[in-house]
Amino acid sequence: MHLECQNCKVEFNPEDIAHTLKNGKYKCPVCGTKIPDPLSASQKSTPVSINKYILLAAIFLIIVTVLSAIYLLKPADKEISVVYKTAPVVIPPTFTPPPVQTLPVPAASVPEAAPPAIKIPDKLQIIEQIAAKFHKTHTYTLIGDFVCLDMAIDVWNQLKTNGIDAKIMGGNVNENVTTWNFRQLARESNHAWVVAKLSPTEKVAIETTAGTIIKPGMENSSAYFKGIEFDTPAEIKRFDSLRKKANEVCRDASELIKDWNENFVGKQRRPEEVIAKKSQIEQRKQDCENTLNNLEEFKSRAIFY
Repeated sequence: MHLECQNCKVEFNPEDIAHTLKNGKYKCPVCGTKIPDPLSASQKSTPVSINKYILLAAIFLIIVTVLSAIYLLKPADKEISVVYKTAPVVIPPTFTPPPVQTLPVPAASVPEAAPPAIKIPDKLQIIEQIAAKFHKTHTYTLIGDFVCLDMAIDVWNQLKTNGIDAKIMGGNVNENVTTWNFRQLARESNHAWVVAKLSPTEKVAIETTAGTIIKPGMENSSAYFKGIEFDTPAEIKRFDSLRKKANEVCRDASELIKDWNENFVGKQRRPEEVIAKKSQIEQRKQDCENTLNNLEEFKSRAIFY
């Protein structure tokens, strides 16, 4: 480092003029002008610089501190305010029974609304309607044997079509058949009608020729629940065929026996004529017995009581 005299512009080494240093100034050996000692000047200015920096640092720290305090204090204030706003009022606890849980009812178990009830006619109403309509559209004639059979079959068919269990009956409603045996009942059956089931224990009879319903307990009603019972039209038609055959054959046998009693018994007849007549009678009697035996297949269906 060199010192320069401001007056004569001569440079000096501080060591060379150190002997002239006094009160922080050198004395120029040339012109005698005082030259300030750089070291002394820097030492004097140092406290000022340090104080300046300390002041700036202090101001900076104060600013930082204030900003930090503001930053930190504001959230705390908010928290406090929120706490005050939402703080619940403490109430002494009271016992409350737990609510009863109700399980949701499954959709499948919820009954659906029932459709409007449709009134279905009972069996007796159906039977009465069928009998009345049939009688209105059919005419019964007494001409011919067992003509009522066809009418009974027609009504039976209509009852079965409507889901009503029914039987076709054959017998004689004008006589007390309780005292008869099966052969008499079979040979003297001259009428057919229908008996319909209302229930396992209830029945009504339909007089198809008049379109009337006969219920148990009515006057003369018992005759309509006695006779021979048939499940199908085919059965009663076979019975009717065998009945007619038996009546025809047995009638012939009776006529032969009557003729024998009137014209042969106690009369003078040629032997060969007597033998022929007896043979004819025996044959007809056997035919009558055979046809009656054929009717026996329906004996189990007879109802006398």
